Amino acid sequence: MPRILRARARLSERVHHIVRIHVIPANLPASRIVAPDGARATIMHDGGHVVSWTPGGESDNRLYVSERSGYGPGQAVRGGIPVIFPQFGPFGPLKQHGFARNCRFSPAHGHDALPNMARLRLTDDEHTRALWPHRFEVSINVLVLRNELRIGMVVINVGDAPFSFTAALHTYFAMQSAFESHVDGLSGLRYRDALRDGEIMTERSTSLAITGPLDRIYYDAPNLLRIRDGNRGFSLEHTHFPDAVVWNPGSEGTASKGDFVPGDEHRMLCVEAGRIQHPHTLHPGEAWNAAQLIRAE
Repeated sequence: MPRILRARARLSERVHHIVRIHVIPANLPASRIVAPDGARATIMHDGGHVVSWTPGGESDNRLYVSERSGYGPGQAVRGGIPVIFPQFGPFGPLKQHGFARNCRFSPAHGHDALPNMARLRLTDDEHTRALWPHRFEVSINVLVLRNELRIGMVVINVGDAPFSFTAALHTYFAMQSAFESHVDGLSGLRYRDALRDGEIMTERSTSLAITGPLDRIYYDAPNLLRIRDGNRGFSLEHTHFPDAVVWNPGSEGTASKGDFVPGDEHRMLCVEAGRIQHPHTLHPGEAWNAAQLIRAE
């Protein structure tokens, strides 16, 4: 193939990785927030799920959402920021990632509500108690401003017995080219590698290069991580989420799951804050809060 045609083919492939417009259904209950500078986000009431975030002055959704994702009651959106509660992954008696992402949250309007803020709340009911016999309240607070997306998570034990849980904000970043990206801040950490049957290893690289599928839980992660994606990137700050997850399904993963588009492994990377290794125990009347702050850089 002549050099110019090869260059055009590479450019076409790269643009294909970048330009993919996905429209979120407008007929489902959602909270849409807009900051004075134009930063905006959409939070589906189903799952308390942030499905879009556009920083001020930009036009693109910085979160990946699959165009094959399902929506509506009982369905988990593929992409955005799923709320993981009360169980991360398969580590417990519940189904993968618990039930919060399949439940409908309710708007929680406060006296200090702002146009660029949304609050959603989930409380136990007969359905959740049949799965997990505890009384609880989970609140998700979302704030956008300039190039920042802040999500706070609060869990309250409103019952009369203690319970333990794990949790995460399972962020799917929209990437220009995931397999040319890097994650900084993980050097020296212990991690569980799901692709090696859960083997515990130590991260030796100073900057984690994403070159293919991976599924890792990093324990005792620092409060700041950075994702480098070509000429742009993200920073991820978190409080009271001691662990971090880095996940990309690879080509086999996107091809084998019906709610992915094959090839989308190039367009997404999950880097998330969570409480995973050590479950947190709440006694009656106690509350736990954590937060994740993402900056587009």
